[in-house]
Amino acid sequence: MTFFSIQVTCREYEHELSALDPTSDAQLQRVRQLYHRQLQVPLAEATQTMQSYLKWEGSLPDAQQPVQAPSHVQQGFQKAQQAVSLRHEHEAMVAPDKPADENLLAAFLAYIKYEEAKGDPARVQLVYERALAAFPVTHYLWQAYAYYLQDHLKVPAAINAVYSRALRNCPWVGSLWANALRALEVSTVFHEQHETLYSSALQAGLQSADDYMEVVLAQLDALRHRGADHAQELKQGFQQAAELMQTYFPDYIDRTLRIHAYWADCELHVSQDPAAAEAVWEGVLKSTAARYVETWIGYITMLIGSENTGQARRVFKRGYSRKLEEAGQLFLCQAWLRFEREHGTADTLAEASRKVRPILEQAAAAAAVVSDAEGTAKAQAAAKKAKKLTPQEMKKMRQQADPNYQTKQAAAAAATAGDGTATSSKKGKKGKGPAARAETAAQAESASLPAAAVAEPTAKLASADAMPSDAAAAKHSTAQAASQALHHQASAAGSKRRHGLGFPEDQPGPKKSKQADGADKPADSSQQEQHAQQAQQPPSSFSAGPPSNQPPVSKPQSQHSKAGNVPGAVSAQPCAGAAQAPPVIFTDDCTAFVRGLDNKVTEEELRNLLAACGEIKGVRLVMDKVTGFFKGFGYVEFAKNSALQKAVDLKEPELHGRKMSIMVSKPPSGGPGRGGARGRGGSGRGFGAGRGDRGRSIHQHERLAVAAAPAFVPRAIAKGKASGKAPATTNADFRKLLNKA
Repeated sequence: MTFFSIQVTCREYEHELSALDPTSDAQLQRVRQLYHRQLQVPLAEATQTMQSYLKWEGSLPDAQQPVQAPSHVQQGFQKAQQAVSLRHEHEAMVAPDKPADENLLAAFLAYIKYEEAKGDPARVQLVYERALAAFPVTHYLWQAYAYYLQDHLKVPAAINAVYSRALRNCPWVGSLWANALRALEVSTVFHEQHETLYSSALQAGLQSADDYMEVVLAQLDALRHRGADHAQELKQGFQQAAELMQTYFPDYIDRTLRIHAYWADCELHVSQDPAAAEAVWEGVLKSTAARYVETWIGYITMLIGSENTGQARRVFKRGYSRKLEEAGQLFLCQAWLRFEREHGTADTLAEASRKVRPILEQAAAAAAVVSDAEGTAKAQAAAKKAKKLTPQEMKKMRQQADPNYQTKQAAAAAATAGDGTATSSKKGKKGKGPAARAETAAQAESASLPAAAVAEPTAKLASADAMPSDAAAAKHSTAQAASQALHHQASAAGSKRRHGLGFPEDQPGPKKSKQADGADKPADSSQQEQHAQQAQQPPSSFSAGPPSNQPPVSKPQSQHSKAGNVPGAVSAQPCAGAAQAPPVIFTDDCTAFVRGLDNKVTEEELRNLLAACGEIKGVRLVMDKVTGFFKGFGYVEFAKNSALQKAVDLKEPELHGRKMSIMVSKPPSGGPGRGGARGRGGSGRGFGAGRGDRGRSIHQHERLAVAAAPAFVPRAIAKGKASGKAPATTNADFRKLLNKA
């Protein structure tokens, strides 16, 4: 039904009422006003309405001839006719006989735009209604109609009614559901109605992830608008939204992070919980979204906004080396430099520049290749023409750069320079085994010892012929033990000889003893027994003077020490009355592991910081063995477990502006995989001396002085254990057992 037909129906109704009471002036006046209003409306049938009006006025008993309309009605009629002439083209394009295709839709949209420019809301609504009658499932037409009502009419009931009709016709469009939720919230309806509409949206069969995202964000907006009193409901809403998107669209990646960025912001500003906000971003970094630079920049931006520059710097350090999508790594590196210029110090800027410089240079080189292909080709051709090193030349360069190789060469040169006889040099060349290399290193070591340390055993050996046989044998045994100690120290320091099976290394039982005159004489049985007893005893402390004048020195030594357990000061005669100082063993009982320390931290500063927790027995800062630099972590040993627990309960205390992490020290246990000690014993490889360490870590070797276990047990030894015989303790005993087997 058109508007003109509605007008005709209204007039007919009023005429029937006036026919029932022809003498009623009120009824006649009502019909006349209806004609006047209709004549001022711009309609195509306005001429027919004017003719009907004049005919009706002439049929009245007191009508004056000629019949004319009032002047104001005539002026309104003329304006309406002008408006009709202006809209005649639009009306022709949207005539009822036109097919409902894209041309008709475009004509309606042009007509609506024209009416909106004229500013008559009633006519705009009429054109919208005519367009929707022709295109009821065109969702953006419904959305435009609702937007117009929200902007101009601002009547909640009318707006909600339009959205209700739109959702019945286009239930698969997420934006319509989202806008309907927001319009319903503006109309101050009950929360139950809002929840009902949200549930209906999730069950409406939305098509894409973006549709669900629109609906979910509208629901989260409504929850946030309720304020901090409903913070827990808001958090649950975010969790449910994230789970819903992950369940329905597991491969969907929102690079703008509309849910998680919104979630973190609400945790920070609504719930006032910065830790929860950081936890949200950390969860995002563990997902596939960590491949995009937008994720890292969003996290860092939140940290900078909350003035947590230290955490922002740590995030930069975690992300700058990652291969991000679409040149994201380059963008993150540049953002880090800008951050350090604006918020950091000169040291932090220098550190950031040092770390990102290779990445920036690589990017610049790639850009140069693209911009200058000809120059790049010339450079590659020149590189191909460059001299290539032979394997021998490369090996020589590696040896020159290897400090261990230089040490060996220096030791060999010192041994050659110290030995003046041709016979000894020939013997040194003849022996190529570990014992020969150890002998060479021992000679080099003895050359660097004080003269008193070497002259005294030589003099005592020279006087062995003048003694009785038993005394000479005992004296010779003592001198031989001192020489073995020198030999053991030099071989451990110079040649890095590996001790077999983890037992104290012992020289084979001497079959001949070298006298002062250089003649070789067979050693008697008493000397062999003394050698065996000395080999079974633990290493003793030696000094240059009498035992009573110098007490034993207790010095902690690591298992990685190149010199082994033999003290540095050695004399020809052992201290019979002095006991050897046991090695320092750290068992990690009641010990805290502290990491994240600044390079300038001292033991005293760390002790003072944790002194409030309880009595501290010791503080150890771990240094790098090669460079000697501080490695950034250490250990604090407390007297009581209660003090240790107080230290662990501290929440990231700061020292030198850096937050530390304190936890109970738990050294890694041995097991398969890459471990601590280098060797082929056990089931791991690492860095150390000896075999059979079974994959202990470097950390455990630095802290525990544990004796290495034998890698295998010969059958002869196993038979000896079963028979109850004394176990073998020296290499000489092992050789005897192996020969018997």
